[in-house]
Amino acid sequence: MKNNPFLSNIFVSTWLKHFNDSKPAFTFKFIKEVAFVKNKHLPLYVNVGKNLTNGIGYTLDENETDFKSKVFFIYDIPEYFEVHNQLHGSLKLKTVRQYVGYLANLNTYKSIEDYLSDQFSTNSRWKIKKSKRRLEACFNIRYGVLYGQDTLKDDFDFAFGYFHKLLVKRFTEKQINNHYLSQKKWTYLQDVIYHMILENKAALFVIYNDNIPISVYLNYASPTILYSALPVFDPDYSKFNIGYIDNIKHIEWCIENKIDIFDFSKGDYDYKKRLGNKAYHFDYHILYDSKSILATVIAQFIFLYFKGKQYLRDLNINVLFHKAIYFIKGKKNTIIPLDYDSIEIDKLPPEDTLIKRDFSSISNEAMKKFLIDFLYKKSESINTISIFEVKNATHTYIVQTKDGIEKIRCHSK
Repeated sequence: MKNNPFLSNIFVSTWLKHFNDSKPAFTFKFIKEVAFVKNKHLPLYVNVGKNLTNGIGYTLDENETDFKSKVFFIYDIPEYFEVHNQLHGSLKLKTVRQYVGYLANLNTYKSIEDYLSDQFSTNSRWKIKKSKRRLEACFNIRYGVLYGQDTLKDDFDFAFGYFHKLLVKRFTEKQINNHYLSQKKWTYLQDVIYHMILENKAALFVIYNDNIPISVYLNYASPTILYSALPVFDPDYSKFNIGYIDNIKHIEWCIENKIDIFDFSKGDYDYKKRLGNKAYHFDYHILYDSKSILATVIAQFIFLYFKGKQYLRDLNINVLFHKAIYFIKGKKNTIIPLDYDSIEIDKLPPEDTLIKRDFSSISNEAMKKFLIDFLYKKSESINTISIFEVKNATHTYIVQTKDGIEKIRCHSK
């Protein structure tokens, strides 16, 4: 666990600043690597980072007994970490099985082609490559990874700003609450991620259309594992299978950089099952002094509480919960459903009735969605079409290609 990003000084100190009023953490001799914060009223200690980690482990020292009369709760221990420490004395462990996770074990693969050949049929590989070729043919696509000490702060701030915009757009569209979008947690992410990138403990993968990020993917990193943390892409590009393209770029990067595992982390999603080659579970560990009645009662309560939460999660109650939170909070960000109608016309209207536009200058979301869908359908390049806004006509545009002219009227559904 020495190189685990969630046990690093920068992660621990920044988390404590934002969520523990900069008060120091507690450390104990009987358990190595992990630092804790204490419950105000109970002899209960919770790992620093709580549920904002994507996997930590620990080592027990059987010669130490400073766990007496205490309970220690540790979030998110991946099953594949194989934390099998020798319990000693009155120290006992309760394990609560939680989320399912998926990973790609890459240590035997020499190239992305080798890995995809093992995971996908010939037809599926062809479809994925076709999506990538079409995305790159339709737009001026480039791929970037913000990772390492050469990362410029301006580049990070620019990408992270779009990261926030895309998350707001995505979760407003889904009408689901995302806890990372709370002001406190987002401020924390802004503070910690850049410094972790400089120390090779985090990486931001970005897909740009021209210079505009259309996909931003936050990861944490160790020398052997890349942990998926928070991916988001512009849903307007969903026809291009941009999520698959992005994840495959991650796997390719891991292989090229000798990283053994790309951990897709929590979430039972189809793309994780298809791209990953191993399923596992996250566990919560409750260590406690079994000779203490109070510690034993607290440990049992925590065990039953989280076991009950997982039962409700298995029933998908959590989805309804996040939707309810979204409406209870009365989100100000709402997306008005937009649509468009298009017709073919024989020729361009008079030049003095038109304003020439480029793709990046179009603020009308329905029109941007039309153009993305149009380019996908026609396999046309953004560089070979002309876009015009019609003067004195509300939300009306003209698109000229080498094969014809279309008039588009955008409106609310």
